[in-house]
Amino acid sequence: MLHDLLRPRALLGHLLVLAVAGTCVTLGLWQLDRLATVRAENERVAARMTEPALELGALSAAASEVDQAALEFRRVRASGVFRPEQEVLQRGQQHQGEAGFHVLTPLQLDRGGVILVRRGWVPADRSEPPVVEAAPPAGRVTVSGVLERPVPQPSFGPRDPDQGVLARVFHSDTARLDQQIDGELFAMLLRDDTEPTSIAPGALPVPAGSPVLDERNHFSYAVQWFSFATLALATYAAFLFSRRRGHASRDRGQAAAPVSVSPGGGSGDG
Repeated sequence: MLHDLLRPRALLGHLLVLAVAGTCVTLGLWQLDRLATVRAENERVAARMTEPALELGALSAAASEVDQAALEFRRVRASGVFRPEQEVLQRGQQHQGEAGFHVLTPLQLDRGGVILVRRGWVPADRSEPPVVEAAPPAGRVTVSGVLERPVPQPSFGPRDPDQGVLARVFHSDTARLDQQIDGELFAMLLRDDTEPTSIAPGALPVPAGSPVLDERNHFSYAVQWFSFATLALATYAAFLFSRRRGHASRDRGQAAAPVSVSPGGGSGDG
């Protein structure tokens, strides 16, 4: 049996299975590394959101030059007046499994400049802005929430038109929306992180709530890759064991086969 396992063809099979298992283990370790990165990022974000709120007016002077990485998820307060006539709806948003839009409403800041406020979700049949049932409060308001980065137009996939006034968008691209919103638009969005459970049932918009700091699927993917590696090795081991049993059974059958006897009474060798 050992001789069979060391044949060139058998060695090639061993190497192939080990390569498959090794690749699966490597991918599993990579997913665990990604998981560690996500956990560290979530800790950083959670700590940042607990810091004292900044006044957005102090940042708006350099609206197009802000350090987005440093300000992302930073808690801020902004005071001003909403401009629902320039409201935009962002596609592809869900609430409790129901498709709809997020309402992005410009807020004219007291100290100059404008910021888009992600005010929350409305169902898909409220597809024409401004959404009357989700109208913002009139007059001067103070909005608190966290800053989020805009999502620029991708190089492939759904894109928003480069020209014209957009009522509905795929992406929260402030550089694109700056073309249609009066005043200097702040480079980031303000996400109203009021929890949805704090509003009356049926009220619109349903607040987006705090950013979800999940660990995505990295752990389950790692488990899957390690399972594939284990399955590959176990299947190959079972194949070798089955083959060995087959050889042993054939050898026993040959040993137990009756010896032929010639009609003259002698052995088959005469």
